[in-house]
Amino acid sequence: MAINFLNLRRKIRYSYWRLRRHKGDPRIFAWGMAVGVFIGITPTIPFHMVSALAISSLFRISRVAALMGVWVCNPLTIPPIYYFSFKLGAWLLYPDQSLALPESIDLREIIALGWQVNLALQLGGLILATPPAVAAYFITLWALRRYRTRKPSSSQRAFRFPQNPLPPSRADA
Repeated sequence: MAINFLNLRRKIRYSYWRLRRHKGDPRIFAWGMAVGVFIGITPTIPFHMVSALAISSLFRISRVAALMGVWVCNPLTIPPIYYFSFKLGAWLLYPDQSLALPESIDLREIIALGWQVNLALQLGGLILATPPAVAAYFITLWALRRYRTRKPSSSQRAFRFPQNPLPPSRADA
């Protein structure tokens, strides 16, 4: 299957300009970003995009922002996020235990250990994902409001005419 890079580049540019010209409520976009960041940090890697689309559609928030927020979890950030998620969950759930491989190879013990590790990873991920999601909401909201209220560039100001021109002075009349 050949990838048409020109078509892909055009779609990316179209999405970028559509995002820049988005006139909706900034809170809806900020909520989408927060949901995306939250889902991106939780350890549910094969379901990040699907979960972000489903939740953003369910709550009628920005799907584009949710998908952008999911990319906080990428190949560079996955190892530290999952490591700290596991350590936090293990510290909360099993403070006096050490989760290590059993000495004998017994299927029941390995499955039990897998459930313990998964539970620790999930709980730690939920707790670890909350502060960045809240921060993403407020940072995105601030950035969108600032972008929309900034002064127009000089090229936009060059063609702006006053709405109510001053009447001619007496010397000109």
